[in-house]
Amino acid sequence: MENPIVRFYTKSKMPRLRWASDLHHYFVYVVNQLGGERKATPKKIVQAMGVKSLTLSHVKSHLQMYRNKKRRDSVQERRMRQEMRWRQSQEHLQIYERLRDATEFMQNQRRLSDNKEKTIAFLKPSNKTMEVGHADDGVVAAGYGANVRLDSTGVLKGEEKLSLGLTLGLNY
Repeated sequence: MENPIVRFYTKSKMPRLRWASDLHHYFVYVVNQLGGERKATPKKIVQAMGVKSLTLSHVKSHLQMYRNKKRRDSVQERRMRQEMRWRQSQEHLQIYERLRDATEFMQNQRRLSDNKEKTIAFLKPSNKTMEVGHADDGVVAAGYGANVRLDSTGVLKGEEKLSLGLTLGLNY
């Protein structure tokens, strides 16, 4: 097995710089003046900042860390926005389902009310008469243009059909 090429760490001869908060804020201000973290170059930042102890390598590493932090923040922000949109869609779905159920309930109540009114109208006394008699093979009902023959179990017999009007009592 071949040894992979590994780049060994060499310590820089330049002393490490501790970025104080005011120096960092000045850095961010200059970066924004130069067009943002993507357009600003380390050389332009060093020239614009004009700090004598600040070297190109200091600014390079700080700009790299600043860009990485901005990228992480933007990824987290995108995730938060996606999660918020998902939550909102779930809330909208729940509202839609509640409205659908309420509408369905109201429609059912309207149907029940309509059927109740038809039943009450059917049960009201009327001047119309219906003759019901017994034949050898079942019950015969006749009246107001209807002639129905039922067998002993109450099922329609033969080809005779009961009209919808007769069933609902609209003709009586």
